[in-house]
Amino acid sequence: MCLPHAGAGATSFARWQASFDHDVRLVRVRLPGREDAPGEAPLRRVHQAVDGLLPAVSALVGDGPVALYGHSMGALVAYELARAMTAAGTPPVRLAVSGRRAPHLPPRRPPIHLLPDDEFLAGVDAMSAAPVRRTAAGVPYLLRVLRADLELGEEYVHAADPVLRVPLAAFGGVDDPVVAPDETAAWADVAADGADVRIRPGGHFFHHDVRAEIAATLQAGG
Repeated sequence: MCLPHAGAGATSFARWQASFDHDVRLVRVRLPGREDAPGEAPLRRVHQAVDGLLPAVSALVGDGPVALYGHSMGALVAYELARAMTAAGTPPVRLAVSGRRAPHLPPRRPPIHLLPDDEFLAGVDAMSAAPVRRTAAGVPYLLRVLRADLELGEEYVHAADPVLRVPLAAFGGVDDPVVAPDETAAWADVAADGADVRIRPGGHFFHHDVRAEIAATLQAGG
C-alpha cells in the first residue's frame, strides 16, 4: 500500500506497478478531497487518516502479506498506520518511508498552513525546490487540499509508545530542501530494530527515480 505526499493522490503512484513482481498488487491510497472526490473534506489530523484506512488495510492482510510505503506526508501516515495495524494484531510485514524527517524530531522551520495565500504558496514552492504547477482554476483546490495536508503534518505530535516493531527502511534525497540526511537517519530511533537508512541522489521528489529499489525493499518483507 502506497501513501502519497501532501496535495497528491493515488495517481502519484500510477507508474509504480511495473516495478513490482507480477503477483504483487499495488494499492494506491486516495485520501479524501482529491482527484475524483473533490467535494470531500480533506483530513487535517493523522489519526483521522489512520482511522479511515485501518479497517481496509487490516482486511487486506487476509489476502497475503501487506507492506506499507509513504512519501513525505504519506510517510507519517504510513508510520502511524503501521503502529495501529500492529496494535490491532495485523501488522504489516515491512514499512518503507521517504522524504520525511523522523516523526519524533521537531520541525526545522515554522508552520505555514495558516499563512496568507501568497505567502503559503511561496512556502510550498520553497519546500519543493521548484514552483508548484498551478492554474487559476486549480489554485482553490491547491489551497484547500495543501493547507489541510500541511496542517496534518505540522500539527502532528509524536507519542513514543507503542514502539514500532516492523522492519523499517528510510529513504532520503541528498539534496532534499525539506529533509536533511541526518533527519532521515533518525528514523532508526523510533523502531525496535533500527532502520535500513538509504540516502540517494535527488531532491524532495527523488523517490520516483528509485521506485524500483523501494519496490524491491517492500517485497523483501513478504
